[in-house]
Amino acid sequence: MTHVHPWAVAAPEAKLGSDVSVGAFSVIGPGVVVGRGTSIGSHVIIDGIVEIGERCRISSHVVLGAPPQILEDQSETTRLVIGDETVIREYASVHRGSLKGRGTTMLGQRNYIMAYAHVGHDCVLGDDVIVSSQAGLAGHVEVEERAVIGGQAGIHQFVRIGKYAMVGACSAVSQDIPPFMMANGDRARCYGLNTVGLRRNGVSEQTVRRLKQAYRLIFHSKLNTSQALERVATEVGSCPEVEHLIHFIKTSSRGIAR
Repeated sequence: MTHVHPWAVAAPEAKLGSDVSVGAFSVIGPGVVVGRGTSIGSHVIIDGIVEIGERCRISSHVVLGAPPQILEDQSETTRLVIGDETVIREYASVHRGSLKGRGTTMLGQRNYIMAYAHVGHDCVLGDDVIVSSQAGLAGHVEVEERAVIGGQAGIHQFVRIGKYAMVGACSAVSQDIPPFMMANGDRARCYGLNTVGLRRNGVSEQTVRRLKQAYRLIFHSKLNTSQALERVATEVGSCPEVEHLIHFIKTSSRGIAR
């Protein structure tokens, strides 16, 4: 049974699924859709066109669907979409898309957005992404599945973070972080393969060995990027993870963190 605290305000046009709970002093705007089983804490503001999936947990003082932090004219038609079973902790904020961007900010399923983190306009996060406390993602950032972003890290606009990558705390990331890598520093540099994360997620030892070989060729040889990728393609052996790494680097527009 859906329960809206008597001291909360939910617009009549808002669509709240079954078993949704809304805490005291929260405000739910008319363009909001909330999936069944989702809990919304106290003092939460959800406005604009926002679609929230099922069984999400939204803690107190979260702001979702606010306009982008840009100088151009804003539109009320842009959106924020949040996948099932996502957790958004205290004081975090996620803004909706912009007219000059893709128009939609998208969070995948089972994301964990920790306290005081910010996800800017037009960002796209895959499934099982962790954004740690006080980290900030500028507009148009793309984060692939199961990536981890450390506390107080700052991600420059249009940067991509590859899947299974790990960004260290307090890093300033101005170039793409390839998948499966660990990166740290100001400006962030890649310094190894995220072997612990790969093994925890069931990636085989053979694949880990291939990725280590690819890492050495790309980051520790005297080859340029194109030459290194050619060597990886011919010498390392084909598997989906290596192919994804090659494709990610080839399609990078900002360049990769070296």
